[in-house]
Amino acid sequence: MNHRGESVTLRGTGYVLVRRQISPQYRSGSLVMPAWTGLKGRLFHVASGGGRRMDDPLGADPDVTGMGGPAVGHDVLPPGTQQMWQNEYFCLDGSVTLTQNERGADYGLSVFPTTWDAVEKDVTTGPAQGARRYGLVRDTGDDSAPVPQYLTRATPADTATVPQRSRV
Repeated sequence: MNHRGESVTLRGTGYVLVRRQISPQYRSGSLVMPAWTGLKGRLFHVASGGGRRMDDPLGADPDVTGMGGPAVGHDVLPPGTQQMWQNEYFCLDGSVTLTQNERGADYGLSVFPTTWDAVEKDVTTGPAQGARRYGLVRDTGDDSAPVPQYLTRATPADTATVPQRSRV
């Protein structure tokens, strides 16, 4: 999903990979986060991976990250927003719609079904295999993994108005 308003509705039980492509070289600035809406059932944020957080340096210059650099500008997250990784993993049991709310900063989202084995392989790949850092597992196995930010059971007309922290 590359444009504001594009969305995908997910249904079923299983794991979902949301891969982020931040593009400050096209348009940097304040990033409006994507939103999960219309949740029926349960959705948990179970892991973060891809070998790097988006604010990790991309090369030798520590000022150039996945969020931008001096030559193109930096993308800025809303206050209180958790810094995302390149790959974010979720576990869904039900249905939910993910909407791209691109305004300000340019970004894209790719959404794929995945498996726990693929999640585990991603988060355990580390610097020895060429990654910047190991991933982060949030799933404790007892349904206490966090719900994602910007999630609601409602279906608002403007998904960019979904609060950062919703009770679901």
